[in-house]
Amino acid sequence: MPISRGVVQAWFPTPIYYHDRLISEEENEKCVEHILKIKETTKSGGKDWKTDVYNTHLTHDLHTDDIFKNLCNVIKEKTTEFAKELGSDAEYNIDESWFNLYNEGDYQEYHYHPASYFSAVFFFTNPGNSGNLVFRSPLEPDMLPLKNGQMNDFSWRNCFYNPPAASLIIFRSSLMHMVERCKNKTPRITGAFNFV
Repeated sequence: MPISRGVVQAWFPTPIYYHDRLISEEENEKCVEHILKIKETTKSGGKDWKTDVYNTHLTHDLHTDDIFKNLCNVIKEKTTEFAKELGSDAEYNIDESWFNLYNEGDYQEYHYHPASYFSAVFFFTNPGNSGNLVFRSPLEPDMLPLKNGQMNDFSWRNCFYNPPAASLIIFRSSLMHMVERCKNKTPRITGAFNFV
C-alpha cells in the first residue's frame, strides 16, 4: 500500500471583489463634475479621523443624491453577487456613503467600518502616483513571523490595489485597510459605501 501525501487546505480565505470599469466614462465624468461642485458648498466630514482628507462622511450621502443613483444601484447589485458567492442570499442596502478627495500628501490610516456587513470603494479618479489602497491580512499582526519566509498565497500580509478610474472593490467591513500617502498632482477621488 503506497504512503499517502498530505495536502495544505485553505480554510479561512479573505475574499475581495474587484470589477474594473463598472460604469461608462461619460457617467463617471458626470459624477466627478458633480463631486467637484459639492466640494465647493459642503464642509468636510470625517470627524475624529486622524487625517484631514476632504470627505463628505456625514455631510453628503451619495446614495441619496440622484446623480449617483445608477452607480449606487450597480454597486448594490455587485454587492449582492459577492454576498451570494460568500453563501448569503440576504438583501444588503447602502446605509452610508460619501466621497474622499485626496490631494498630494494625503493618506488614510488603517481602519475598518464597524456596524456594516460589506464596504465598497469606487474609484472616480485615480491619477498617476496615487496612493495604493492597502488591505491587511486578518492574521496580522504575526507575533512570530516564519524564518526565511517567502510570500505566497498562504502568507501574504497585505494586498494592494491601484486600479483605473470607474473601478470597484467590495470587501467585508471588518477587513483593515488604508490608503498610502499620495503623490498625485490632480485629485484622487473615491466613493465609500457601507452596507447593512
